[in-house]
Amino acid sequence: MKRAVLLHGTDGELGEHWFGWLSTWLEARGYKIFEPQLPNCHTPDRREYHHFLTHQGWDFADNLLVGHSSGATTVLNLLQSNDIPVVETAILVSAFLNECLTIGTNQYEPGQFDNLWPEVGFDAEKIRRGARRILFIHSDNDPYCSYDDAREFADKVGAEFVAVHDGQHLGLESGLRELPQITDYLDSIALYENGRSRDSCNENN
Repeated sequence: MKRAVLLHGTDGELGEHWFGWLSTWLEARGYKIFEPQLPNCHTPDRREYHHFLTHQGWDFADNLLVGHSSGATTVLNLLQSNDIPVVETAILVSAFLNECLTIGTNQYEPGQFDNLWPEVGFDAEKIRRGARRILFIHSDNDPYCSYDDAREFADKVGAEFVAVHDGQHLGLESGLRELPQITDYLDSIALYENGRSRDSCNENN
């Protein structure tokens, strides 16, 4: 059975904005879904999240991982950890890589994200090896998560990058209930894999 993990962002809730739509779409295509309510998500902590996620009895091997905002950061933390098996696909929506845009705004709370990122930074090579394919989806006017930083980091980890024009933070405040860039990408993978399987059968015959 295909498996998918959906990870919400800071102060997030299960099924918020487009997550409910995506979960329904995935289940219709045979996916088993793991969509946990992350603990103490006002102050996301990579160690707390990691312990929580790895003690739920979920098999991460060959999964689809989808994260939004600090949930996308958590996907990166999982990909570079030593005790998570290689996943099939990682999709990072509005990846929160630093506080550069939040400082000085009413969204900024000093110390809130002190334990979200690795002390020594992300290991791009480990992340690259942690998933067979990686996709970043990012709005060109995200007010909290830098578009330029996301694009640069996507290049470092060999990821594909999809820009969304005027999408803000690609969440509820953006008015989004669906994010077809995700399902378009997954459909394109399925078409490629099906075509490759047919080619292999033809060669064997």
